[in-house]
Amino acid sequence: MKTLEVYPEMTLNQLRHHFTKTFPHLELDLVTDHSKSDKTLDGQTMDELAGAITHCCFLIEGNMFIADLESDFQECYGLAVRIKRWTGYAWHDTDDTRDWTLEQQNQKGAQVSGKVVLVSFDKITPA
Repeated sequence: MKTLEVYPEMTLNQLRHHFTKTFPHLELDLVTDHSKSDKTLDGQTMDELAGAITHCCFLIEGNMFIADLESDFQECYGLAVRIKRWTGYAWHDTDDTRDWTLEQQNQKGAQVSGKVVLVSFDKITPA
């Protein structure tokens, strides 16, 4: 089973890197106000993002539901996160499928990644 540990000293950049490595067809986004860009937050640790020393660790596992993962981040660090799934051409929110596990979401992303349709306009002639 795919597993990733989240700990207070982990930076947002490290978290995203390991999350994407573990679940290549999913993306983890931090939901923030628009006054802070993701680039300025990338180097901050979970504790720095939380604004306090938390001593909070948890595991992200493939059999976790999206809703549970979001809850863990909120409870541990006071952070709102959003998981997005690759749909073959863009990243989409998983709001409608929050009752799916991370592994189910990742498998669905893998399925649609293999079904990319290429369209060529070379042979279109004007009427």
